Amino acid sequence: MYNDLKNISSTINKLSKKDWKKLFDLIPEIEQTEDFIESGGWVETADNPEGFVIEPIIEKKIVWDLIDTLDKLDLLIAFNWVNWKEGREIASKKDFENRDTITLLKLISMFIRVNRFFDGELEGRFSDRSMERILKQIKKNVESKL
Repeated sequence: MYNDLKNISSTINKLSKKDWKKLFDLIPEIEQTEDFIESGGWVETADNPEGFVIEPIIEKKIVWDLIDTLDKLDLLIAFNWVNWKEGREIASKKDFENRDTITLLKLISMFIRVNRFFDGELEGRFSDRSMERILKQIKKNVESKL
């Protein structure tokens, strides 16, 4: 599922315009989506209307379509994201403009990995439009080289 960091440049260079189109065709749907959660989170209990339980967040199909597309294109990157201080700073500042494609793919990979430990992290990255902005910057980078 995850490509090795040392191989990602080669993978990126092998992708055709048609391959990239599969990824970039998801951008309009992401732009038009306002809520990225299908279900889960704080849910009222039937027994106690004033009580809540926390259920796992289930993201909408577009979130899974993006992950699936990145996986099929072999663009998810395995790296030491836990200790990637620069990535956390970029993400917290939402400073995605003029970043190279590998850094942006590392950010997406990091968001997906963090979500496994902090339910809702990925949905948050869609809702705050970080994912949309990252994909648009990747598209800009790729189109400048095609």
